[in-house]
Amino acid sequence: MLELENARVIGMGNDRRVYQDPRDPRRCIKVPRYPDKGSRQNQREQRYFEGLVRRGVHDWSYVPAYHGSVATREGLGLVFDLILDDDGTTSRRLREICHETPERVGEEALMDELANLYRYLDKRWLIPSDLNDRNIVVQFREHQSPRLWLIDGISNPDFIPLATGIAWLARRKIARRYRHFLKKLMKGGMLTADAHARLERRLWGD
Repeated sequence: MLELENARVIGMGNDRRVYQDPRDPRRCIKVPRYPDKGSRQNQREQRYFEGLVRRGVHDWSYVPAYHGSVATREGLGLVFDLILDDDGTTSRRLREICHETPERVGEEALMDELANLYRYLDKRWLIPSDLNDRNIVVQFREHQSPRLWLIDGISNPDFIPLATGIAWLARRKIARRYRHFLKKLMKGGMLTADAHARLERRLWGD
């Protein structure tokens, strides 16, 4: 059983706590925030990602790779790649970058990456259950354009998750949620109205 008492906490949500994996600093472990209650989000995410693995998804270029589960003293932990910048620091949330250092990601680069992230999800019909600027980080690497990563909120929480196994239904759900997400970015001042309109035309021809 893995001991996390001295591991570095890198994130905290309502349902889960995220540690840097003490066995491999390039990975993280998501565990229940309240071990006695467990984590419904972990259970749902585990089912979803194990289904992706069975489906043969191997391209983890915009979503951190899943490396299975591990028993910890805080309950079942899910192991994922940890997204790091070149200097070894944890990549920061999109919201923080856009509000604090927007010059690091220009408008055109942000639009390109938002389009790339959508096409990645659509092509592999990966359903985002909670798509917001807190669940997306911006990775900076030398001699490369900034990269967006959707680090949390991937699963299908529907009671009868038909879209999980039906491509056209999944893609319709992805498009609906992504369009709503882009509107939230515009309302939050992270996308201009012009950039939002151009992205809409680029992705859906509207």
